[in-house]
Amino acid sequence: MKTLLIPVDFSPTSDNAVDFAIEWCKDYGYERIILLKSFYDTVFDHIVVSAEYAPVSPHYMARERQEANALMDDLSQDIITKTNKKVQVVSMVSEAPLLRAILEVIKEESPEMVVLGSDNFKYSSGSFIAANLIPIAKASPARVLIVPVTYTYRPVKTILVPVDYKTLDSLHKLENLQIPPQWNDSKLLVLHVDAKEKYLNPDDQLIAAEQHVHERLRDYQHDICYSSDKNIINGILNFTEKHKVQLIISLPGKHSFLYYLTHKSISDAICRNAREPVMILK
Repeated sequence: MKTLLIPVDFSPTSDNAVDFAIEWCKDYGYERIILLKSFYDTVFDHIVVSAEYAPVSPHYMARERQEANALMDDLSQDIITKTNKKVQVVSMVSEAPLLRAILEVIKEESPEMVVLGSDNFKYSSGSFIAANLIPIAKASPARVLIVPVTYTYRPVKTILVPVDYKTLDSLHKLENLQIPPQWNDSKLLVLHVDAKEKYLNPDDQLIAAEQHVHERLRDYQHDICYSSDKNIINGILNFTEKHKVQLIISLPGKHSFLYYLTHKSISDAICRNAREPVMILK
């Protein structure tokens, strides 16, 4: 069954990701949603913040789990209702740490994609999942769709694909994307951030790079675009402000969001600042 995996923590950020996923399921024919809640406790979760650092009562912990299970049941019923009973919902709980729990479910259930809610530099709901977004996105063997907390679902008509001409081999990932029929009329905007503005007077190397892009994307409607911004992240974000983009696809390489999450501070990372959903290919 075509499956989405959605880790949840009942925060507004997580709830928004679920709402987005419901509409995604309707449009792209997903048949099952797996909701995953981790009950993993660190040693500090068993301590009351007080002068005595008194241990938390086991009864309190049991009640917390009971309340969470009730919320999972309510959320499952809400999804079933909103999808007119066309989507099967499976609720899973785990005592393992969040990342391990996600990886175990991916291994056992083989979901096509993991949907994660994301806070940004202007807003935080205190979501535990959003706080662990980076390691989840990096470790997941399944593609990941990151949904900003302020974004509501829109049909995908324009897709932004930032690329680095030095790592064009990563474009082969798009050949395995399996573009759904709903995207037949959509367009890919391939963006290269060129601070030296070589694109204004293209040399043989740049011309060859463009030909490579056209060859790789010959089966898709696409345009090649350029930005002369000195900062790659700003160039990509500024481009999305000027164009109506409903999805950003992240490829491996220098323009990969994961590259910046590894080599830059999180506050500068696109996944924390993008106003549109980001799909990370694997």
